[in-house]
Amino acid sequence: MAKKLVISEEAESDLEDIWDYIAMDSPLKADRFIDQLFRKCLDLSELDGVGRQRNELYQGLLSLPHKKFVIFFTREKSKVNIVRILRGSRDLDPLFEDG
Repeated sequence: MAKKLVISEEAESDLEDIWDYIAMDSPLKADRFIDQLFRKCLDLSELDGVGRQRNELYQGLLSLPHKKFVIFFTREKSKVNIVRILRGSRDLDPLFEDG
């Protein structure tokens, strides 16, 4: 049974930034890529045991790569929280200091 999918305000902002960047080249490509990312997030709500533990960033955080980006999320009994969606090459420690 699929868990409820919750996307944080930060993750929504990340998606908007990703779309804006890709859309400079092609709005159609941006739409497709955001759709792919969203489908990957939906997969997380349906599949337990997926994701790499990222406790070095904060306790209970998991990640799943998608192309050059990484979806950061937490999993609870009845929901999956999408915390951030970031380019894999970013310095992550400052982004999760308050986590």
